Amino acid sequence: MAATSTPPPAVAVDSTGAAGTVRPPTSADGPSPTASRRRHPGLHSFFAHIHGYRRRAAAVLLVFVLSNALLAVVPAVVGRFVTALTGTSVDHSTAFGWAAVLIGASVGHDLLYRGGELLWVRLLLPRGYEYEDLVFAKVINQPYPYFVGTFTGKISSYVTTLGREYRQFLDAVYWQYCEEIVRVPVLVAIMFTVNLPTGCVFAGGLLLMIFLGRAMVAQVAARERASADTSSDLEGHVIDVIANFVAVKSFGRERAENHGVRTRRRGVARAAASSYRWNLVYFASMSVVVRYVLWPATVLFNLHLYLDGELTLGQFATFLAALMAFSDYIWATVWIVSQMNLQFARVEEAYRYLFGDRDIVREARENHEDREDHEDRAVREDLEDHKHQEDHDEPRLLAAPVATYTHVLRLDDLCFAYPDDPDRPVLRGITLDIARNEKIGVVGQSGSGKSTLLKLLLGYYPLPTGTLLLDGSPIDDRQLARLISYVPQDVTLFHRSIRENIIYGTAATATPDEVVAAARRAHAHEFIVATREGYETLVGERGIRLSTGQRQRIALARAFLNPAPILVLDEATSALDSESERLVQDALEDLWATRTVIAIAHRLSTLLTMDRIVVLDGGRIAEQGTHDELLAAGGLYNHLWCRQSGGLIGSLSPTEPVRQNRQTTHK
Repeated sequence: MAATSTPPPAVAVDSTGAAGTVRPPTSADGPSPTASRRRHPGLHSFFAHIHGYRRRAAAVLLVFVLSNALLAVVPAVVGRFVTALTGTSVDHSTAFGWAAVLIGASVGHDLLYRGGELLWVRLLLPRGYEYEDLVFAKVINQPYPYFVGTFTGKISSYVTTLGREYRQFLDAVYWQYCEEIVRVPVLVAIMFTVNLPTGCVFAGGLLLMIFLGRAMVAQVAARERASADTSSDLEGHVIDVIANFVAVKSFGRERAENHGVRTRRRGVARAAASSYRWNLVYFASMSVVVRYVLWPATVLFNLHLYLDGELTLGQFATFLAALMAFSDYIWATVWIVSQMNLQFARVEEAYRYLFGDRDIVREARENHEDREDHEDRAVREDLEDHKHQEDHDEPRLLAAPVATYTHVLRLDDLCFAYPDDPDRPVLRGITLDIARNEKIGVVGQSGSGKSTLLKLLLGYYPLPTGTLLLDGSPIDDRQLARLISYVPQDVTLFHRSIRENIIYGTAATATPDEVVAAARRAHAHEFIVATREGYETLVGERGIRLSTGQRQRIALARAFLNPAPILVLDEATSALDSESERLVQDALEDLWATRTVIAIAHRLSTLLTMDRIVVLDGGRIAEQGTHDELLAAGGLYNHLWCRQSGGLIGSLSPTEPVRQNRQTTHK
């Protein structure tokens, strides 16, 4: 099936697959038409995710609102209580009644608050972790260029950041934002009940704080974003240095890396200082309003009213209690706004780096709906098929599955250019028929397209043009990738046990005996059982506790467990010592006995075992045939062979011509 063109990925990649300039994903990567207009896509995704369980969230929020409202009305109850106690004749029942109301408000607040905590833990806390699952699922399903062109240290850091910030956001909404959003308006309303002018003074002070706060918050938020950006750069750099500590030690670059970290840390300190300075200005502005304007104005004004007999003692007590509570709440609000700026800056920095303006929550819901529709269709087809068989007593032919590989895999007119340089094709009209169980060696100079062809076979990039045919049936690149077992040149393993690494991506239900059998065939069993924990030994980050040859044999054991009919090799023996090469070569010969093999080959020993050799030059097939045929043709392969060194096939210098005519032969 001919592949359709796709939008360029979010990562610029050069012709060799190396990372180029990193840019965040854009609307071309699949967001909704309105996504690019969102100023805060990260925060939007938070609310969109909460919307998925809005009934639970609203129920818990209602409990917290009632709890905080009960606490906020305490100043009004205190005023009534004082009035009941200061009359000319104290009515005991009234006094005890207001005392009961005061106690009830306190107890009711506590009971509702504790109940809200239990509901939050039961209903909302698990949802906080679901968002992190969503983020990780979206990241891990990004295409190959995304990981080539982005900083993996930042990716891992930002995935954790978004999950943590989402949980903290949920926490803050119920335990911080809710308190101040409920209590401050209630207290202002109480002030209006005490005295209309008092309420107006309070409301005016609050509006002044909001006006100044908005002016300050924009500046604070900009500094917080800059601080978050520099901090993430430093964190990513530190992760990169530690991940490559072998190179640091090998080249004695400890001092240089220390200097690099110090330089970045100074940038972080400068950004943090700028952020703190604006935060201080923000807090100072709020302090001036509260301490130097609101407090003196309201205290003196209400004292004047009380002395003139326009306020009762109970009303004056209500005012004082409300003013003291208001001061605490308003300072908490000021602090919350400051922390919100910092949190949202971290969220937006992380989200935009990972996803740009994409709406990952909407995408996840659409994918879920598509999956449910597909499952519903499958159920309906099964029911229709069952009914058809009952009615006609004969089987109904269903749509044929993808053809199995029994005869020929055909690559028909494959062309490819990397997304960042679409005008410079790397592969040009590759047409190749590969018979079942045939062994194909692919050779060529650096930049001829060998690695790119490998990446297309493995489904790393979508095919812009060309057709893949399996026994005459069209398939797409992902279907082909599922028929392939891959053994790379540079094997990296997970920091997990040897057993887990062997069964990874192959047979998760493989029995211990099957794992051991695969390891034996890969000549890995002997060194595995010699380790302290045997098959449960942890291999270290990227498999660093194992030698190159041992990692290669683990990869081969994995391939033995994988029943895929096609084996793709990226010269699995080119970086090994002679003993490891012998063991790996023996394992390879066993492995590929019943499989189709496509191998990027450099070693003469590998080429001599191939049924056919395909020579690439400038993204085209220059010639193909057996080893003897290509030598006799006197073309590019002949010249590369003549330049062999140390058992490795040579390559031409950029200015060196082929001395004999290039004759293309086809088998």
